[in-house]
Amino acid sequence: MNRSVLSEVFRATLRVPPGTLTVATSFTHPARGRVDCPAHGLLAALTRNSGLAPRSRALPAGCLHEHLPDAATTVFAVTYERPEGGHHGLALAADAKDSAALAFAGRQIDSFRAVLRTRRLLYVMAPTTNVDGRAPAGSVPAGSVPAQTAAAPSWESCGCPATRACPATRNANSALHRFTDRGDEVVVVGSQAAGPPPWEARTSGAAPVAVRSRQEAESVAIGDPDRLAFVVTPGSVVSEVAAILKVLRRRYPRLRGQHPSEWCYTMEDLHTAVAAALSQSDTLLVAGRRSAPAVRTAVSQAAEAKLRVHDVTTPTSLRPQDIDAATITLVDATPDGRGRREIGRIMNGLGPASHIRREVRSYPEPLLVPRSAPAR
Repeated sequence: MNRSVLSEVFRATLRVPPGTLTVATSFTHPARGRVDCPAHGLLAALTRNSGLAPRSRALPAGCLHEHLPDAATTVFAVTYERPEGGHHGLALAADAKDSAALAFAGRQIDSFRAVLRTRRLLYVMAPTTNVDGRAPAGSVPAGSVPAQTAAAPSWESCGCPATRACPATRNANSALHRFTDRGDEVVVVGSQAAGPPPWEARTSGAAPVAVRSRQEAESVAIGDPDRLAFVVTPGSVVSEVAAILKVLRRRYPRLRGQHPSEWCYTMEDLHTAVAAALSQSDTLLVAGRRSAPAVRTAVSQAAEAKLRVHDVTTPTSLRPQDIDAATITLVDATPDGRGRREIGRIMNGLGPASHIRREVRSYPEPLLVPRSAPAR
């Protein structure tokens, strides 16, 4: 709890028509001075959903009074100090004779006052760098999600944004063809987390065997251990792939396969970043499509950790119980990152907030990238 919080009821000379509420975008507190209200849009949306008509505006300076018996308007307000100076808060003004509006305004201010606190927000972003660690030419802003169409899906099979032009799926299919064409028995290692199917249709050669876990690696039966090869499934978490390969190499020492320089680390990076953020968090907020790899990773890990998960369909759909936490992880899968920006702006008005981006990026060391990487 932020100990600087003040919850007060004022009388005002401001005129508010019955059936409406005035939502303060800012106001002047009699003692604290100017108070900005970054979360006013959330209050306006909740007011609209209640059947009352919201009117957002700055309250005139000097209109709030502690004692003004004949005033036509009642204002419910809550304010708190900002660490960097100044004050933020919330305020709703209602006609003093409109009992329904008064009751709603009082409940809303009380409910948000109960969750006003210093809060950390950890943002997990989708990777946007190329395989060489540089941003793609003409790419969308960092952390943004490409537009989704039937002809051009947002995500590659490996979990990369479609704008990134990641070669992992092409490399995996090329390796699969190469090994099967020379008569090797092939296992495809790992499990795809999201995205369209990675494998091209095949018209010849034996079908590869899927090995998705260490348990399957312990039990898989191989006809010719001397001709066993592996290919990594695009979209797999590399640390899980490495654990599977450790088992296969122990059982089949002559195992060979796709060169590690061709593996994609996007899902590994997302898995690591999400795990680090959720390990410190009380709640996960999800903005945007659940089909996004970052969202699917976060929701799965949150379920394992038994963390609360709230889908934020629009930033103004937040409820006090959604944000009743000291540390919140936000995974944003909205176009252009607008969910992150709008939710962050609202959270700035619901207690002193720290906004931290958590990002993990793996890419080849530029000075040591070989010109070619033959299969091992």
